[in-house]
Amino acid sequence: MKPTFSLSKLFLRFLVYRFAATLAMTTMLLSYSLSQEHQNLVIQTLNGNEVSLKELTSKGPVLVNFWALWCEPCKLEMKQLQSIYNQYKDKGFSIVAINQDNQKSVSKVSSYISSQEYSFYISTDSDGEIAQQFNVQNIPFSLLFDTNGMIVYKALGYKPGDEKKIEEELEILFSTKE
Repeated sequence: MKPTFSLSKLFLRFLVYRFAATLAMTTMLLSYSLSQEHQNLVIQTLNGNEVSLKELTSKGPVLVNFWALWCEPCKLEMKQLQSIYNQYKDKGFSIVAINQDNQKSVSKVSSYISSQEYSFYISTDSDGEIAQQFNVQNIPFSLLFDTNGMIVYKALGYKPGDEKKIEEELEILFSTKE
């Protein structure tokens, strides 16, 4: 009976390892296919131009940020994002900030952006269609894409100092590029 027990134990180990390997592979494939879907996204900016996530990621990393005027943490984060953008834009880094205000408030977005002198891409998504594609549940919410279109960093919420994590990720991306 002892050999049967060892064989059963060995078989059980095999099943556990096989399950873990399958789960890991499924997660990798799911991550890749989601990124491919996001890469094909084309967004209309406030000034009427269209930007493609695929085109932007071909030039460098891209941070997609979801925010709203009523969200104070969002507005605090936006100031920090401008600073990060200024620091890395010459290396190909882009930011696409997608406003989530409702249709009534969306008219205030342009004047707010102008008053704050933000120079990265700004878009509106009052119907929540883009946010739904990215499975945004709360804001602020940010996704950092590498030049292959893969999501390398996600952040939900904002507190002062969180911008350092984005900078660290960008440093890693730019150091591996060189």
